[in-house]
Amino acid sequence: MKQLLVSFCRYNLWANKKIIDTLQLLPNDIVDAQVNNSFTSIRKTIYHIWDAQVIWLSRMQGISLSTWPSAEYSDDFAGYDLYFIRQCEDIIQFVETRHESFFESICYYRAISGKEFQTRNGDIVLHCMNHSTYHRGQIITMLRNLEVVTLPSTDFIEYNRSVQENYSGGNR
Repeated sequence: MKQLLVSFCRYNLWANKKIIDTLQLLPNDIVDAQVNNSFTSIRKTIYHIWDAQVIWLSRMQGISLSTWPSAEYSDDFAGYDLYFIRQCEDIIQFVETRHESFFESICYYRAISGKEFQTRNGDIVLHCMNHSTYHRGQIITMLRNLEVVTLPSTDFIEYNRSVQENYSGGNR
């Protein structure tokens, strides 16, 4: 299971970089445009992905946060990419350094609401990576609705192809 989780975490970093690289090329009015979606802007959706990743990693480290991490972040989007990408790297490092048995063990935590839960650590990692994928898809749809036409592919198969290409030196 560990190798699969590491692969999903690496894919998450790769896909989030693609999204951030795209957003950095756009004016802030696109990132902050009001859209009808789970969150009312691309920025708020990105912050939500980051919040979830920070919260779930903290829970697996034995810390239950009581507030959303992005609540302390300023409205300036410049430089945010560094926090977001660094946090994705932190998840990879955390997962890579756990023993296989960690992913079968139970994590006990409190939700931000204070309610107590318990979840298998492997399921937490899968949930967190799937959650990010879901919201990246929403971001792509929001960008299309805002008439942005140059969009990256963040498909898992594209990630696998890029890994294979890098591994084989570009020879297929």
